[in-house]
Amino acid sequence: MQGAQDRWQQGVYAAAKQVEVLALQEVPDAMPPDAELADGAYVKQCTTLAHGFTVERYRWADCRPPLPGPPQRSTCIIYKVKTQRRNRSLAIVVNQPADSVRAVQIIPPQPVRPGDTVADAAKPALGVRLADGTWFYTLHAQNRPSRTDQRNDVPSLIGKISADAGSSDWAAMGDFNRTPDSLEPLLASDYPDAKIVRSDLSTYPVKGPKDEFDYMITSGVTDNQYTGFRLTYLDASDHYPVGFWTSTAPPAPRREFPCGPIDTVLRAGRAACVPTRNPAIVSLGDSYLSGEAGRWAGNADTGAQGSAWGTDRAAANCSADEKTCGHDLDTVYGPTSYAPGGNRCDRSDIAPITSAAHPRVPSWRRFNLACSGATTNEITRPYTAKGEDAQTDQLADIAKRYQVKMIVVSIGGNDLGFANIAEGCAREFVKWISWDPFTDYCKDFKANSTANISKQLNDVRAKVTTALQDIRAAMHAEGYKDEDYHLVVQSYPDTLPPSTEYRYTEKRARYADGGCPFFDVDTDWARQTLVGGMRSQLRAAAASAHAAFLDTSSAFAGHELCSNASQQATNSNSSARPLDSQQAEWARWVPYLTSSTLFWDSQGDQQESIHPNAYGQQALGTCLTLLGTPPPSTATEFTCHNDGRHGTNGMLIDEMGLRMHHGLSHPAHE
Repeated sequence: MQGAQDRWQQGVYAAAKQVEVLALQEVPDAMPPDAELADGAYVKQCTTLAHGFTVERYRWADCRPPLPGPPQRSTCIIYKVKTQRRNRSLAIVVNQPADSVRAVQIIPPQPVRPGDTVADAAKPALGVRLADGTWFYTLHAQNRPSRTDQRNDVPSLIGKISADAGSSDWAAMGDFNRTPDSLEPLLASDYPDAKIVRSDLSTYPVKGPKDEFDYMITSGVTDNQYTGFRLTYLDASDHYPVGFWTSTAPPAPRREFPCGPIDTVLRAGRAACVPTRNPAIVSLGDSYLSGEAGRWAGNADTGAQGSAWGTDRAAANCSADEKTCGHDLDTVYGPTSYAPGGNRCDRSDIAPITSAAHPRVPSWRRFNLACSGATTNEITRPYTAKGEDAQTDQLADIAKRYQVKMIVVSIGGNDLGFANIAEGCAREFVKWISWDPFTDYCKDFKANSTANISKQLNDVRAKVTTALQDIRAAMHAEGYKDEDYHLVVQSYPDTLPPSTEYRYTEKRARYADGGCPFFDVDTDWARQTLVGGMRSQLRAAAASAHAAFLDTSSAFAGHELCSNASQQATNSNSSARPLDSQQAEWARWVPYLTSSTLFWDSQGDQQESIHPNAYGQQALGTCLTLLGTPPPSTATEFTCHNDGRHGTNGMLIDEMGLRMHHGLSHPAHE
């Protein structure tokens, strides 16, 4: 469910009326508006178990059971347990005419191996026992370390489930975060009565590796008694749901339902249908759209053990004073993080495309295909090092299933080598404050000469133009005309202020306190030559591909890293009292350069440096919202900036003499 309250009415309701037992993961803290805590005949509204977890029982009024005859209003029962992570609870919805649940159970978080420490990211499993004695569990396993090393806590959870169920039949459903093939040998060896029921189709198709993570492990059923079906007609999740019915298994390509069928059709598995193609929006490109640095809501000159004065959005299970916390990058980046097992695409939960609002496009149909480190090459070719298909191939799959209304592209910075240039500039500053006599301005490096940079920028324009044409070709191949969707090229924002607006002078404090190790001369050169040069070339590339151009270079004005108009968080801030976006910096600082414990004690990863943080991504998302807000415009060039007064809520877009603010269009004036 990915923690969104509206998923109850959108995806969950559609699934609950088709089945009798529905296992949910990543459940939001907020419940459906028509659900209320209620005692049952056997289970009270709140049951606290020995492990300290409390199972809540809700009566969900507006839920129809799968009964023959005319539709009727009836009640589902939701059993829910909150995990240690916000909006990541577990729940089971039971849709039966009678109050059939006799007991509830919690399997506490388990280690990967017996005797190991239980990871902060480990979650419990929730179980309910029906009147016939069968236990049903929902679980959400830890991320696997890699595709080749799939060890996680699933064997330990299954071992506890099997032991606690005893002679009773049981079934565990959920997101196992590893392929069923990786579990087959373990189950055959340790739990020979257990069987895996699967769809044999990938269930995690976008935003990460294409794998089958969602299936059922069960004990007490005969071979082929149940079959798994991928339910592609339900799209209110980043995973495809999987349904399990007593049915003869058809060949794997047919084990899916692209429409919302009635129960008899589900069981037959042969009905033809025309799937509804709902509107969607997509982002392609590199880290400036993937959501790199979305972990951070501002910067804080403090240690890494706690919440970093409320700026670390991955902090979990904090002490009362937030000086000590666990840190779960999955909360922000999911399986694409820089944590072990992630692929370092760093697609954040608050990336610009995710933050953007677009007519009739809910959050789960905002697809982020951008990947940190991508060049124009990865637009049409696999990103092998990160296990990613070509972005145009991923786009084509979405274009088949949805009506793509807008495609936003940020690409070219890695072709220019911007990260390496920025690192070189930073290292020169660190050398200088360390009294190294052999220090230069990075703008004077031979590789950064005017002639070299000019040539590289021209090359970038040609590559970006080709990439945009390839995106057009991919959409044409799926039957789209250019006028069926908006193609938008987004420029790069200035994340450093003009040299005259630094909060710190050219001394050690600029790095030690501010995390912005750049000379004044290099800063102005980067703003004018690199960011400004990219802006000009991207504008030209967009025009060549008949795409719109969104200039965001001034979007962070007053909120750049180390700007004298912004500030860092202080010890008066916390997760409950975060630094306001109007006061905060909107770009991530540069952490350790010479030591993993220098100054900031390893807050985050260097990959996040000089990228839009959570506030910056919200701001860029608002720019995209305004760009897609009616009335439609025939303009092809837009500029997004902030009003200097209302933080991320004060974004403005200018085009052709009109200014749009919060979706309203009115004549621009000074």
